Amino acid sequence: MTAPTALLLRGATVLTMDPALGDVAEGDVRVEAGRGVAVGRGLPLESGDTVIGVRGMLALPGLIDTHTHMWQGPLKGLGAAMWGMADYHAHIFSLRGRLCAEDMHDAAFATGVEMLDNGITTVLDFCHNVMSPQHAERSIDAHRKTGQRVLFCYGMLGDIPTLATDHSWRMAQVRHLARAMDASPQALVRLGMGLASLEYAGLNLFEEEVRAARGLGLPMSFHQNVAGQIHALEGVGLLGPDLLPVHCNPALDAELALLAAHGCGISFTPESEVGDGRSVRVMGRAHRAGVTPSLGVDVPSRVALDLFSQMRLTFWLMRNEEAEAERLAGRWPLTRYPGVPFIQPRQVLAYATVNAARAVGLGDELGRIAPGCIADLILLRCGTYSPSLGDPAAHVVLQSTTADVDTVIVGGKLRKQAGRLLDVDRREATAATQRVRARLFSA
Repeated sequence: MTAPTALLLRGATVLTMDPALGDVAEGDVRVEAGRGVAVGRGLPLESGDTVIGVRGMLALPGLIDTHTHMWQGPLKGLGAAMWGMADYHAHIFSLRGRLCAEDMHDAAFATGVEMLDNGITTVLDFCHNVMSPQHAERSIDAHRKTGQRVLFCYGMLGDIPTLATDHSWRMAQVRHLARAMDASPQALVRLGMGLASLEYAGLNLFEEEVRAARGLGLPMSFHQNVAGQIHALEGVGLLGPDLLPVHCNPALDAELALLAAHGCGISFTPESEVGDGRSVRVMGRAHRAGVTPSLGVDVPSRVALDLFSQMRLTFWLMRNEEAEAERLAGRWPLTRYPGVPFIQPRQVLAYATVNAARAVGLGDELGRIAPGCIADLILLRCGTYSPSLGDPAAHVVLQSTTADVDTVIVGGKLRKQAGRLLDVDRREATAATQRVRARLFSA
């Protein structure tokens, strides 16, 4: 997967997501050795440049998903009619033990290819289905085939009855992988830890995992579904910017203030959380409190592998929450005044780029199109019927779909061009999905 000497993208509307650069109309982007070198208008052609004309398109940082269980990709649609967490545990989570290591390989590959095709250049794969060492190994093997950038968060949550007894071999494998895997920012597949849920593991086991992960320099993530857990973690000194909680629907304002003080983000999975019947008011509360929000698909057994739809849903859920607060205060019809409405489309685009880069431990390297940043970016067609007027970020959040993804570049290498995947085949991904389904569900 060696990158070409240089790529020169000509004539796009460039949403750099870098405050120092802003948007560049009819802009050019030069990429060398896997990183951005220059952004501007009329960049000079240099010897060895591969020129790609992208006039009329939108160039933006590759989208980053900060929480998806990629082993569930082949289960697409199985969770469509779920109602709450009991259904999830009965119909989806209970299948974990039936997936063999080869199922994990095929699932990670098929899901990664589809995400890449849809403009998701980076994903935090919260792999809470490590039922044997081979499950982890084969998942990592698959990630290395796709060309997608992956933070593989090794799941410490196994079977609940044997969680404590299985803990030693999981920790031994994490230590081995930490020594064996490339931890540099440029590495396409990096290691993290998906901590066991506090409500199942208990505070002592959870603390042991956090201390071990910090000793190995691994980013961490965990499901925060139960009230009071953030205060409990603060009580034993575990909060820190390397810890990414997910959901956080029951978090108190005081707990959000703690997360902000420690430089933590939160990964929100709005479609999944609405599907589980949870309140999503925490998204606006967290943003206002100074917590860095990012977005994830979460469960592809129910939710499409599509961050455009997650951004759009997030924007309207947050706007609805603001409007409801206005109505409850007797301020209707709605009117503008300073600070209201709070959420804007460009902020939501930052959730899936700048903020998400920070959430996966690459805040200085990723999530922007700028000199020195890793060159992960996507190019969007603006649609047959012309682009939107006004802020191009609003077009991305409110108008764009996965069908608009024309070009995908990861680490300076073309992974998709003119709507066609390069180096990986959609048919191979489909076949991998079919193999998993045949093994799981054939009589």
